[in-house]
Amino acid sequence: MQLFPKLALFIGLLLPFYGLFAQSYTAIGNQTLSQVESLAMDYGLPSALFQPITGVDAYRVSYEMPFLDSTITVSGALFEPTDLDPNCPNPVHIYMHGTIFVRTDAPSFLSYEGELGYLMAGLGFTVLMPDYVGLGEDDEHLHPYVHAASEAASGSYLIDALHTSENPSGNAHDLNQLFISGYSQGGHAAMALHRELQENWPQYPVAASAPGSGPYSITGAQFPQTFADDSYSNPSYLAYTALAWQSVYGNLYENPNEYFQEPYASELEGLLDGMTPSWEINAALPFYTADFVQPGMLDVLLNEGEPFEAAASDNDVYEWVPEVPLRMYYCTEDEQVFYQNALVAEAYMTDNGAESVEAIDLGAFDHVECAGQAIFGSTLWFNTLATVCTSNSIGYEDHGLQGSKVYPNPTHGAKLVTLSSEPVLWYLMDGTGRTVASGQGNQCDVTDLPNGMYMISWNDGTTLQRIIISD
Repeated sequence: MQLFPKLALFIGLLLPFYGLFAQSYTAIGNQTLSQVESLAMDYGLPSALFQPITGVDAYRVSYEMPFLDSTITVSGALFEPTDLDPNCPNPVHIYMHGTIFVRTDAPSFLSYEGELGYLMAGLGFTVLMPDYVGLGEDDEHLHPYVHAASEAASGSYLIDALHTSENPSGNAHDLNQLFISGYSQGGHAAMALHRELQENWPQYPVAASAPGSGPYSITGAQFPQTFADDSYSNPSYLAYTALAWQSVYGNLYENPNEYFQEPYASELEGLLDGMTPSWEINAALPFYTADFVQPGMLDVLLNEGEPFEAAASDNDVYEWVPEVPLRMYYCTEDEQVFYQNALVAEAYMTDNGAESVEAIDLGAFDHVECAGQAIFGSTLWFNTLATVCTSNSIGYEDHGLQGSKVYPNPTHGAKLVTLSSEPVLWYLMDGTGRTVASGQGNQCDVTDLPNGMYMISWNDGTTLQRIIISD
């Protein structure tokens, strides 16, 4: 029995505005500027396009957030620039990670996605990466997969922790330069976080966001297309969703075998133990969805009034109107998160008054191939929007990223792209670095090129600009 329930409720209402939750910071790694530059080379990022300016310190942040009817402790990663003026407020980039099944694959354990924090922070941003509920240090909960409310809370309370406590870096942070990105599940989480901050955290205004390949319209795009095919690329995601939503809503089923056939229904809880990787879970499940899901179940799951449909609707994240620029990157051959999610979201938002929302086609790539373009595309976009602190001790070469602009970018159907005022010898490269076109002049003809992200090089390679060709 809870004592003083009215007092507890009152404090709960104050928490989002006064940052009363406890935080702690633990150093987990660091990279010098030269190491960040080497990491960028390992990722294949062109030095003329991606220019780190600082070394980076990494920390694990433990902080509290509300979840269901209690307050829990979760973790996340913090990446702080080391070579810049600590009194100059850094812009903040919060990145929401994609689907993971193993708790220690979370960013604060410097997983593959966690390592991206060094690259993002190397551009002069303070970078935050929440682990989410049930991942990272939280071994008390099943991760509530694609659950918008907990994704958004894990991000908003980590932002609050940054701004309401002293972290070991001593850096200042700019309240008016907050950027949000994420890919796959992280795209869904980024959209949920942006909505949450706009509606309920006015003290943390968003400058721009860039979700990538996220299931924004679960009821209208993601699940209808998933259920329409004989098989799905990752059956583990279906199990993850059902068990996770059951753990949150409690009314989807009384036993997993109402949804799933045996022997799989009895094995799912053991497979989703926070220690088993996705490839092992997928290998344990059948290829055809009909061999996994109970007969007839797919035909009724999304019927109005069904508990599953209500849960799915609760986690749609597109029915709102962003007040600042928002780009949704997607690829048309994505077999995991169907690109129609971005089109549905764009249509709703623009039809309801959004002025700066774009769904951007990066080309005919699958989910994995699309990831790098979306993640680094959003990072470089933020770099053009932000005011980044610099230091006299850092040599920052301008290779045309600040002084030159290609136009229009994205092209939005334009067939000619202007490069400069003077004729130049130019080369156009695709995302793999392969030259796909070249010419002489101050314009590039992109008439016959498929949608996607490209790079244009001129001035003997000293100027390199990223461009998105889209309809």
